Amino acid sequence: MSKVFIKYLLEGNNQPIEGKIVFDSSDHIRFQNGQDVSGHNYNSHRRLIIEKNIQGGEGYTITMYNLDGVHPLWQNNIQMAPKRMKIVNVDGNIVDLRGYGYDKNALAMGAPLEAASFENYGVMLMIEGNEIVRAQLNMFDRNVSIVYLL
Repeated sequence: MSKVFIKYLLEGNNQPIEGKIVFDSSDHIRFQNGQDVSGHNYNSHRRLIIEKNIQGGEGYTITMYNLDGVHPLWQNNIQMAPKRMKIVNVDGNIVDLRGYGYDKNALAMGAPLEAASFENYGVMLMIEGNEIVRAQLNMFDRNVSIVYLL
């Protein structure tokens, strides 16, 4: 199934029939305003799950998990709550996804529209041999990018 799902991504298909793919990372580097601000974070285990839109609409749902343990306050290991995204560009083996819509839970708690917008988020995937080999989380409103490596 993962080969079929990778094919959807590489084709720029925002209407996948079903499926998901998992990318596990053991290292990441954080960039702010284009500058490396963290160096390597070896042995920082994260899991990125890209799946068919869990709300049944266009695109994908992307969620990030911290595999190093449970957050003491939140009592779960969700690093980035699920975000709706769709493919906005494919350039060879690089797939660029961008968030769309709003986080209804954030709006219900009184967050301003711009803070609840999924458009503040994007994910770029580098695919080689039918596998994701690198992922980059972009937080456009903060000018932050985090590159996740194998």
